[in-house]
Order: sequence, then C-alpha cells, then structure tokens
Amino acid sequence: MTKQTRVRIFSVLVLLAALAGILAAPATQNAYAAPCCSSCESRENACINGTIYPECGGDPECCFNKVLSCWRWCSFSC
Repeated sequence: MTKQTRVRIFSVLVLLAALAGILAAPATQNAYAAPCCSSCESRENACINGTIYPECGGDPECCFNKVLSCWRWCSFSC
C-alpha cells in the first residue's frame, strides 16, 4: 500500500467520522410551554361558580371534563 493510498483512506475515515458525529447529534425539538396547573384549577373553580361554561350549571364533574385537557398538559413547576 502506497503512502498516497493510506492518506486517502485516512481522509475518508476522518470524513466519515465527522459525518457520523453530525448525524448522531440529537435533533432539536420545539418546546411548547405548558400552562401552570394553578390556571387549570382557577378555570375549574370559575366553571363551578358559573363564570365560564354555563352549560355545566356548576356541576363539578362537567367542569372537570371541560378543563380536562388543561389538567393533562399542565406543569406543577410554575
């Protein structure tokens, strides 16, 4: 094996290692801010008091179901 062949093989290996490093880097993800769970509680209380979701008529179960999507995604670390 000539010196020129070894240099070419080494260059290809360096290029492949750099490409593997770039492809192995984690993909960036968009961060979505979750609402604070305290806001979910406020919405549920407002429903029970009749301020929002008048169709529930203050029924706690109905109000909980109306705010359920908020409870599923809220963050307690606010």
